[in-house]
Amino acid sequence: MARPVLALACCLLLIPSALLAKGDNEPSGYVFSVTVESAEQLNVVLTRAEDLRELFDPEQHSKIAVVLHGNELRLFQKGQASLNRSVVERARMLDQDNIIDIKACQTMMRTLQIEQEELPSFIEQVPFAPAEVRRLQKEEGFTRR
Repeated sequence: MARPVLALACCLLLIPSALLAKGDNEPSGYVFSVTVESAEQLNVVLTRAEDLRELFDPEQHSKIAVVLHGNELRLFQKGQASLNRSVVERARMLDQDNIIDIKACQTMMRTLQIEQEELPSFIEQVPFAPAEVRRLQKEEGFTRR
């Protein structure tokens, strides 16, 4: 399961130069489709996103959308959130600071038997992750990484 996290971390390494060199033909943002199995793996993704805070001002540059659609959704469940407090708090802060926009797939939530009210309010819930990724690409000009 390290391969998806490694691939995502490698993609995140490319973002700063793309954001800082943004021109008229550059995408308006980047969307990442994320599925990880543990708090540690999600922490790798969030740590890299947190590092980006120092490199650009999100008001002047692109946005990063992180669409969660796997077992990592369980980490944010109300009953589990206290066990994963540091990763949930980090995600909340990154979302609050407009470094990333976190979205949860409701289709996967139903599969995992997670009720809508069980996730923190800072996580935007979307009906279907692949459709949200396509929407961000088509309607908002995001590039999938």
